[in-house]
Amino acid sequence: MHELTSASEGSGHRAQRDAGFTLMELVVTVAIIGGVTTVLSGVVIAFLKNTADTQARLTESHDVQLAAAYWQRDVSSIGVRSTTPDPATGNYPLAQWASDTACGNLPSGYSPDITLSWGEYTSRTSSDPPAQIKITYATKLVSGSTYEMVRVRCGTAASVVSVANNLAGRPQVRCDGGNCVPSATAPRIITMRLQVHDAGERHSGDYTATLTGERRQS
Repeated sequence: MHELTSASEGSGHRAQRDAGFTLMELVVTVAIIGGVTTVLSGVVIAFLKNTADTQARLTESHDVQLAAAYWQRDVSSIGVRSTTPDPATGNYPLAQWASDTACGNLPSGYSPDITLSWGEYTSRTSSDPPAQIKITYATKLVSGSTYEMVRVRCGTAASVVSVANNLAGRPQVRCDGGNCVPSATAPRIITMRLQVHDAGERHSGDYTATLTGERRQS
């Protein structure tokens, strides 16, 4: 008789354990899952937003880095020296550093922003004058409010290189802090201010950078 009673009690305990979750347990579980889901959703959204912003900045900074590499080298070279020495000093002064006339091989639709020039000695004969190198930076509205800037070299070794594809406007070029006048004395510092915007519209706001070049010749 004792054995039958014990068996009945054991079956009752197993039935209670196998009955499943109570309503209170289900409510608590759903509440916890909802809270965790909300937190994780916020983390995922923030991650995706930061990733898009980072990719956009990388695209914009690539344009600036490429343009800066050309700009600093070109500005440091400016200066075509006169073939006649200065009677007072005996030095050959810089006769030209820029031009009002852009390169003739400028692509159609592009407007020149500035044309730089310098002398380059390509002959081993000392009496031969240096070859004059001209470089034109020019921009063109390609779509909507997006501009593209190219670097054009004319004369020998002529070339056209795209240096920026996502400009939000034409660059602002300044010589020693003022306007650039080709007929004036060669400036020491020439800056170009670029406003770049990611074409994918992955974030708001433009990336602004000022490229600085310093003349090497004195």
